[in-house]
Amino acid sequence: MTDAPQAAHSDDSQSNGRVGGLMQPAGFSWALFEFARNPYFMLIVTYVLPPYFAQYIVGDPVLGQATVADATAWAGIIGAITAPVLGAMMDKGGKRKSLMAIFVGMLAISGLSLWFAMPGSVDAAGVFHPPTSGLGLYGTMMFLVLGFVGYSYSEMMHNAMLRGSGRPDALSAISGAGIGLGQASSALALGGLAAVGLAMPALSEASSGYLLQRGAGPIVALWLIVFVIPFFLYVPDGSPAGGTWRESAREIFSKNGKLNPLAALGGVVGYFKGLYRDFPEASKYLLACLIFKDGIIALLALGGVLSSGVLDWSFVENVLYGIWASVFAAIGGLWLAGVMDRRFGPRKSIMLQLGLLIGVMAIALGTTQQSILYGLIPASQVVHGAGVFDSLADVFYLAVIAVVAMLAAANISTSRYMIVVLAPKDRVAEFYGLFAISSTATVWLGPLLTSWATRTFNDQRIGFSPVLLLLAVGLGLMFLLKPGTGGKGELASE
Repeated sequence: MTDAPQAAHSDDSQSNGRVGGLMQPAGFSWALFEFARNPYFMLIVTYVLPPYFAQYIVGDPVLGQATVADATAWAGIIGAITAPVLGAMMDKGGKRKSLMAIFVGMLAISGLSLWFAMPGSVDAAGVFHPPTSGLGLYGTMMFLVLGFVGYSYSEMMHNAMLRGSGRPDALSAISGAGIGLGQASSALALGGLAAVGLAMPALSEASSGYLLQRGAGPIVALWLIVFVIPFFLYVPDGSPAGGTWRESAREIFSKNGKLNPLAALGGVVGYFKGLYRDFPEASKYLLACLIFKDGIIALLALGGVLSSGVLDWSFVENVLYGIWASVFAAIGGLWLAGVMDRRFGPRKSIMLQLGLLIGVMAIALGTTQQSILYGLIPASQVVHGAGVFDSLADVFYLAVIAVVAMLAAANISTSRYMIVVLAPKDRVAEFYGLFAISSTATVWLGPLLTSWATRTFNDQRIGFSPVLLLLAVGLGLMFLLKPGTGGKGELASE
């Protein structure tokens, strides 16, 4: 990485007529990438595979939450070690779409392989026996980690390519549309599973080997392969003219023309010092992202295991819960983020989103099958006869999660739009690379803390509480930015 302006890009994205607003091929195809990829996160990372993994492969909801957190933490550690190198190479590397194809392939292989995540069994005495065939515990974790890492890499590359997908004044709308389309596709995928589960409930039960839960992996893999095609056809590559990944790697790991990783590491330290000297507000924002985005990722990745274990929801209820959250997340990405950005500016919007998320999640963690608001109100009574989510606790939790989903999606959209606001015009891609690094450098921290707290206190709700701590620390760091930073109408890239 360097303080020098970026090299000219090899594509002619600004003159080929494809780039403009959201509904131009480049902008819409960039947003459609999330339509293609997001079902993987929602089905495999959050709502379908983790509860199944915890109950029928691990055999215990509490230990299952800790084990899912372990898999997420390992993926985060791998990302923390490798993603900064990838981010540093991105501005001077070769074709981005070629590398993106590898990341998409990692997701597809992960999804297809999870078909072989076989369940354990319970004998007549009620003793759980781990699976003896298929991937087993560690094989399943291995392919989960592969998918998590591929997801993080693809997100980094996707965010870095936002700049070339449209006009500067259209990037907020394109970013928000990506969030909204991603949530909409998740709702469609979850809706299909819910419909099949309601029509043929045996497919999600032991008698069939939990076909629907295991089938979620191949479903999202095929979905991804089909809907990712427009991204590769229409979004400008944005790679530097004449850049190659080999030369980029050589430059990063060399000093004075010779391979010297240690000296190169010292140069990276000097780079970040210079970055803070020249762009202190952007640097402080990236530091805040380093923390609060880890909290957001942990919130999304572990929320399904938490709700399933604490409220003892069935497969159909887990899937319907995912649809519910996805619908409100789409509202957050498509509508709430834009409203807050225009009304308050991105900095204040992020602070409001984080503050409200902390308060609302604290309320959510006070819910059990027997009561809400930390035992103040009994809530086990049945309030309707629909057969799903029929207790007061279920209904209350769904209402609270609707707000959580909107705020989390709005935060994802606003936080990446903030980069466009803060970054100088000739270094936007570089700052998006740094933003992507901030999403991966500490992504292991939230899951690791959650795993530790869950095992230590043997309680899923207490185990989830470190997520709120990360959000609070990130909010505190946002106060370090000057009050006028990221105000309404400010766009540093213009």
